Amino acid sequence: MALALAACATTPPDPALLNNARAAIEQAEVAGAREYAPLELRLARERLDRAQAELERGQADASRRLSDEAEIEAQLALARTQAAITRAELAQRQRDLEQLRQDLVEAFGEEALER
Repeated sequence: MALALAACATTPPDPALLNNARAAIEQAEVAGAREYAPLELRLARERLDRAQAELERGQADASRRLSDEAEIEAQLALARTQAAITRAELAQRQRDLEQLRQDLVEAFGEEALER
């Protein structure tokens, strides 16, 4: 009888369930999400905290759902961060190009831009 009861006992939820969300949050942080996507990063951390709490309560399904949401929010933070960095790099290159054009005009006149 004891063996039957032991076999029916639920196994505790696996803490590794949260690893993907943790990794996604870390990746977003390393990329600069604190500066470029702070709201999304905060939401991801909050969901991860709630997922951890649900996991500790033995609520694996709720924990998995919240962990998935945290991972998605962290991926959004990463995407927004990468987009912001790319926009900043583009703006810098446009400024550099404009400076180069001005330098060419000063050195060779307007004709240098007509070719």
